[in-house]
Amino acid sequence: MVELPELSGYDVVMTIVDSVSKRIHFIPTYTTITTEGIVRLFLYHVWKLHGLFNDVVLDRGLQFVVLFTRELYHLLRIEIASSTAWHSQLDEQTK
Repeated sequence: MVELPELSGYDVVMTIVDSVSKRIHFIPTYTTITTEGIVRLFLYHVWKLHGLFNDVVLDRGLQFVVLFTRELYHLLRIEIASSTAWHSQLDEQTK
């Protein structure tokens, strides 16, 4: 929900819905928040209670999804090491 009347510096409500448990989290924020800020709000308000979800649906573009995932992994200290069929030496266990 965006462009709400400002209250205590907030003008947006980030809404996160768990479709399985039907739990909803309403998180006050502001329109100029960065991707890092959104991830921090997600970690503080949702992840600490429920962990990571199996599926995530975001109403933003693919670029935001990539930035969100990269920042989330960074803050959780999950290292991404992708390999290809041509460079499988990144994964010693596969050998």
